[in-house]
Amino acid sequence: MSALGSLYGLLIYKDAGYDWQWLGFPLLDSGVQIARTKDTHQLLLRKLYPLHSMEVSAYTTMDNNMVLQLTIFTACDEDVEAQLAVNSDIEKTITLTCTDSKELRYLSSEHTLEQVNLELNGRSTKIDFTPWNIAELKKDQFKQLHPTYFERLGESPEFQWSRD
Repeated sequence: MSALGSLYGLLIYKDAGYDWQWLGFPLLDSGVQIARTKDTHQLLLRKLYPLHSMEVSAYTTMDNNMVLQLTIFTACDEDVEAQLAVNSDIEKTITLTCTDSKELRYLSSEHTLEQVNLELNGRSTKIDFTPWNIAELKKDQFKQLHPTYFERLGESPEFQWSRD
């Protein structure tokens, strides 16, 4: 399958029910997409890596940490180990959990996201979060958590906090 066909498949089939929008021009810029959940109005960012059949997502926790979610779209029947280094931390062994026999998934909570190095099955992927506009996720969450402050400034936050 060509890279373009793989990208199309990931974009259409793996939309997870969200209306993803591009942050820039998909083939010229970073390829990062942005969406908001329908139920909690949480802002999400993701980037697809079609040659690796992988999706990398980032979103915030209630205490303003970042969640890193790695999803590899592949048939599986057991969990798989990989090597991961987040930001400047030392590389560590992680477990990607086999979900529904069709994908491997890993979640971690991080204080910041700058870069990630993932090694899986002898293949290395470097993810640079610089063009992701991670600061927008934290700003959006702050606005949702403190709407009265912004209302006093004359701004009306578009969304109210609705997560547990």
